[in-house]
Amino acid sequence: MPETFLILLAGGIMLAAAISDPNQVTLLWLRLCGILALVMTGLSIFFLARRGGVISTDAWFTNAACAVAILGQLGFVQIGQRKMQQILGFLAFFLAIQIGASYIGATPFASYASALGIAAMTGLVLMDMLLGHAYLTASKMTMAPFRRLNTMLAGTILWRALVAGGATYLMTRQIWLRDGLFILTRWLVGLMVPAAFVHMAHDCIKRRSTQSATGILYVAGVLIFIGEIVALYLVRTNGLPF
Repeated sequence: MPETFLILLAGGIMLAAAISDPNQVTLLWLRLCGILALVMTGLSIFFLARRGGVISTDAWFTNAACAVAILGQLGFVQIGQRKMQQILGFLAFFLAIQIGASYIGATPFASYASALGIAAMTGLVLMDMLLGHAYLTASKMTMAPFRRLNTMLAGTILWRALVAGGATYLMTRQIWLRDGLFILTRWLVGLMVPAAFVHMAHDCIKRRSTQSATGILYVAGVLIFIGEIVALYLVRTNGLPF
């Protein structure tokens, strides 16, 4: 499971870099996106190699292609080519989703819905929080990119809640008895409390209180990471996109 979570986190980080207006954020933040995504991809490949068993050629190829796309994003950031890094960020994101969905191994809908949700939730909250840190040294940066990432994160939480609600509706009594505690953790820790924190962060952003918003997002990020790890366990165990 570590390789699945790490590659999806890398994809989510690239999504944050890709959906942000490259002309409104600093190159240092975009570079940080590339570095973090590359590290997560490398760790994912490391855990994949240690998993044992036969690893298909397609798995190695898609992992290599994802790593190359992230390296390309990082390279174009280094030379200030903001548009090209955005394109490669989207490419790396879609490759990471493909890899993560293949690792999950549930039905196509459950695998891709979960992969997309886990990547978006974890990557957006991490880079949203780190973008708040960037305002400490980038005083000329407007609130627009911070507000945009936070809004996208709020929308992702809503979408994840709708998908998880459908999965909860389809659960049998046997699943409740076996995984009831995990399901409650997923809802309370991974969705409900973070939603309240993201709303609080949005209010801080409106007031241009970036340090307060960053602190709130840090706590929300920890909770979201816990919730998405639990969701990954649930989808692999029950085949439902929590």
